[in-house]
Amino acid sequence: MPYLHFDLDRFYSQRINRPCNSEMFAILRWIHVSTRRNVQELVLSFNLGEPFELPYCLATCESLQILKLRLSGNILKLPNHLGFHQLKLLHLEDVELSDEHLTSCLFSKCHLLERLILEECGLGAMALLDIASTSLIYFTLVNDNHYVESYCNWEVKICCPNLKFFKYQAPMPKDIIFENLFSIEDVRIFFIDMSGSREENGIYKLIKEVPSTSVLKLCKPTIWDLYEAVRTVRLAPISFYKLKILKLYVDVDEDFMQAMILLLKYSPNLEVLKLWSDENGDWIENLQMHDPDEIIVCLESHLKSIELIGFKDDENEIELIRFFLKNARVLEKLTIVWASYADRSEETSTEVLKFS
Repeated sequence: MPYLHFDLDRFYSQRINRPCNSEMFAILRWIHVSTRRNVQELVLSFNLGEPFELPYCLATCESLQILKLRLSGNILKLPNHLGFHQLKLLHLEDVELSDEHLTSCLFSKCHLLERLILEECGLGAMALLDIASTSLIYFTLVNDNHYVESYCNWEVKICCPNLKFFKYQAPMPKDIIFENLFSIEDVRIFFIDMSGSREENGIYKLIKEVPSTSVLKLCKPTIWDLYEAVRTVRLAPISFYKLKILKLYVDVDEDFMQAMILLLKYSPNLEVLKLWSDENGDWIENLQMHDPDEIIVCLESHLKSIELIGFKDDENEIELIRFFLKNARVLEKLTIVWASYADRSEETSTEVLKFS
């Protein structure tokens, strides 16, 4: 790997990282010089106040392996020809993508692209974000703050046979379509807003397409939609035979506990369960969480570690702990992490210890 040495601050070996606030001509000249010197990692961060057209010399750079681009909300205009033949990591932050076809080509024509990160990005008038890649292994889409209102109007389509890690943390789009995710191992879905219209049973269809995952992380709205779809529409069960780690954001109440039981039934080989709770709701006295005559395979023979995060000394949580200690036959480790504001009473600790 060639080394690059410059007598400027923020330049260092193997990497160029220069926040740019100068005129467009100076920026383009600097980028051109960088690409002529076989740059391998390039980080660009600036606010032009106008659309930024990706320079042809950069789009066809043969040596570039890592590109990180932050545009402060400005539109990224892509050239018709792309030649990132060595690009392995693409990180776009606070960038607005505007051309559906060229954006799709950007991902599909980078034949060595392994990691794609879209952070706080907008899609303008685009109706579809189409990501098709045979090389992509890691894909993260995160948007907590920007362009939130437009997310309910577009679809995400992912066709990546070698994808192993997928994280979606943003408002729920109109639809998420998975195709050929044969290698997926880690799926994390966290919808920060589900107020928009979406396809009926969309969550069920989404989760159904990743049965080979070994790690699954779901937020409360996702869990609830999945549970409602199975309970009310009588859809076929989903089998996560390879699932080893399940992470859930839940309320410790009757409905979410029933949803959790459903997921446990779907995951016969589950070994680790992590529950995050920030709220507790109503709990029916003497609630029977599941039929004692019905066997939940993971509780009988595989579930070895349970972690409860956000413990608040509520009766609901005490009942949940009692359920696990009674039914998790091969449990080796139970970890309780108190909420920062909770009173850690010795009385509660003593009561919990009585169950063991």
